[in-house]
Amino acid sequence: MINYLFRRRLAKTRDRAGEITLKDLEQARKVVFALFARYGDVIISLSVIKEFIRRYPDKKYFLVTSHQMYPYAHKLLGPQATVMSFDKRRNPIRLMKTVSSLKREGVDLGFNPWSSGDEAKFIISYARKFHFYTGFQGIGNLYDRVRDYLRLPHACRVPPAWSLDGVKSLVICPCSTAPAKSLDQERLRKLLELVRQRFPGAAVTVAVPPQEARNITIPEKIFVFQKSKVASQAFLKLLEAADLVISVDAGPLHLADKLGIRTIGLFGPTTPLGVLDRVTQVAAVREPGLTGFFCGVKCREPRCLDRLLTGDLLDCRVTDYGESRGETWELAQCRLK
Repeated sequence: MINYLFRRRLAKTRDRAGEITLKDLEQARKVVFALFARYGDVIISLSVIKEFIRRYPDKKYFLVTSHQMYPYAHKLLGPQATVMSFDKRRNPIRLMKTVSSLKREGVDLGFNPWSSGDEAKFIISYARKFHFYTGFQGIGNLYDRVRDYLRLPHACRVPPAWSLDGVKSLVICPCSTAPAKSLDQERLRKLLELVRQRFPGAAVTVAVPPQEARNITIPEKIFVFQKSKVASQAFLKLLEAADLVISVDAGPLHLADKLGIRTIGLFGPTTPLGVLDRVTQVAAVREPGLTGFFCGVKCREPRCLDRLLTGDLLDCRVTDYGESRGETWELAQCRLK
């Protein structure tokens, strides 16, 4: 029923969808953003939306997202935007209240960065004019794609400038929704061994999704991700108390970065150049043989992650991540022998 409502509304309002001009941006008084996407894509979008608000501070902003992402949106945007959340399957009444609020406000412009679902399109259709996000394909920088969509300039690259001194508490996030980017239990144990050697006595928490938590067997404290507002608030509290975060290419990597926490990013097939923001607290570690390549090869046992765990993983060196020669998408074969 809800999906039918979404489709009917979108068919009715499709004539209001279209490219938004700089004149539209300057004249608009109220703007709505709808974010219903993967964890990392939501954090990326929130970061760029914050830049948008700084560029146009005289407008009134609304952001609609899921319950899980509500605490992150509220933390990163603060009082600069009115944040609302709903679950279309469990609470359609709350959805209708959100729609009523947008109708009363008379929103001028609507955007749905990194959100392809009908619920995001439905929400922004209550703006006078809206533009659907289409930058899902390709290997260009994830943050810059949202900047292009919102007509924002690209920032100059500022690499991290921190040391590993004084680390007494750290959080490890070994899991991504993509298995090729994740650390299995054996790789996680190797990482924990390196961490114990480098930071003896430090309090270590490993944050994993429920399906991984059921099978994991390590002595360290476990934090279990749940898709709820309460769990996200608890994870925020955990990160903010940490001196260091070590994460694979996944949502927590971006969240820790935007919270200003020292972060080490473990990269396998994906490139730091395409994934990290231009101004970042993340020191990326990746197999040098893959510099400048976004690997699209489907590996059951990613060699790139194995090689990371054979050297001094925590000896981070800042590089340009291959920016001088750009990115190449490798689909034919693994470039590592």
